[in-house]
Amino acid sequence: MAEIGRPGPSQEPSSNNWLSPGTSEPYADTLGTIPDDVLSGNTCSAFSLGLVPSPGGERIEEIMTSPTNRSTSPCRDCGESFNPSIFSDYGKEWHAKEHNHGAFSCHMTGCIRTFISRWERDVHQAKPHISGHGRIPTSTPNDCVECSETLRTKADLLRHAKESQHQPYGCECGALFSRLDVLHRHLESFSNEDPKYPCKYCKLHRGPNGFRRMDHLKQHIRNYHHLETDDETIGAAARLKYVFPVCSHPECPQFRDETFKKLPRKAQAENKPFSSQSAYTKHMRDEHNECAFPCDVPGCTRIGRRGYFREKDLLKHRRQEHPDAPNYEVTQRELRLRCTESGCDALLDPSSMEYHLLRHECRAWQPGASA
Repeated sequence: MAEIGRPGPSQEPSSNNWLSPGTSEPYADTLGTIPDDVLSGNTCSAFSLGLVPSPGGERIEEIMTSPTNRSTSPCRDCGESFNPSIFSDYGKEWHAKEHNHGAFSCHMTGCIRTFISRWERDVHQAKPHISGHGRIPTSTPNDCVECSETLRTKADLLRHAKESQHQPYGCECGALFSRLDVLHRHLESFSNEDPKYPCKYCKLHRGPNGFRRMDHLKQHIRNYHHLETDDETIGAAARLKYVFPVCSHPECPQFRDETFKKLPRKAQAENKPFSSQSAYTKHMRDEHNECAFPCDVPGCTRIGRRGYFREKDLLKHRRQEHPDAPNYEVTQRELRLRCTESGCDALLDPSSMEYHLLRHECRAWQPGASA
C-alpha cells in the first residue's frame, strides 16, 4: 500500500506529491520547526529520526542539492568549496583536520574565530563574547600559545603540552590553560546566567551565588558542611585506572617493588597501596616529609611537605615567586603506558589503553582472537 502523499510504484506523480514542478515543499513548515542542533545542516537526519516522512533516497539527494536547501560550503582558511550534499560538512571537517585549517567560522557578529570542527565552533558560540576575554587567536588551531610551535593534530598538541609542561591555550586576559575545556570553563565564568552548581545545604550559595564548578561545590560541602559526597570515591578510583602510585621507601608498608608494576592491571588494582592520588600525596607529606617536585631555588621554603606533586605547579610557582631564577629544565618522562597483560608488551597512549584492554577481555572469551 502506497504512503499518503507519495506515489506508489504504478502511480504517476500528481500536483500534490513531493516537489512537483511549480509547487512548494509540503514539509517545509515541519522542517522549520526542527531545532538546528537536530538538523545540523543535514535534512537527511530529520528523515532518519522520523521527524519528517522520508521521500526516498533519490529525492533526498535532489532535495539536499537544491540551491534553496543547501549552498556551497567553502573552507574559511583556503576557500576550497565542497559540493553541496548531505555529506558536505563531514567532507569539510575531514579537510580541516587533514590540512590543519580553521574551516568553520563563528556566526556571532564581529567574531572572526575559525575552528577545525563543528563541535569546537558550537562550543565557542555557546560561550559569552566579552571584550578582553576569548581564546587567543593563532595562525593554526593547533598552535601552542606558550612557544608558538605548530602541531599537526590536537592530540599532538596535547602530547607536546605534557612533554614540555606548556599551557597551549590562552585567554586574551593573559591566563594560560593546559586544556581547551578549562579555557571554556574560564570563559563561562563571565556568563550572566546563574551558576550551574548551587549548594543544597545552605542558602548562601544559591542562585547567582552558586558555584560554576562541580569540584568547588564538592570542596565547599566537604570543608564547610563537613559532609562527603557520594561519588568522591568513584572519582578518585577513576583517576587511578591504569597507574597506581606506590611509596618509594622499602621499610614502609605501602612500598611495592618492581614486581608489582609488572602484574596485570586487575591484580594491581586489587593490591594497590592507596585508594586515591590524594591519599598517596598525604602519605608522602605526613609520613616522609617529601614531595615529587621541591623548589630548586636556594632559600625557598617550598621543599619537603610544602613542595609540589605536579611539575606544572612548580613551574607556576617559579614564574610568580622567582622570575629571575635560572631556567628550569623540565623532567623528561615517558607519557605512554605499557600494557602488563600476559604475553603483551605494548606501549600505548593513555587514550588508547581502554580500547586495548577491552581487546584483551574479548580474547579471553574468544581464544582464537589476537590482541
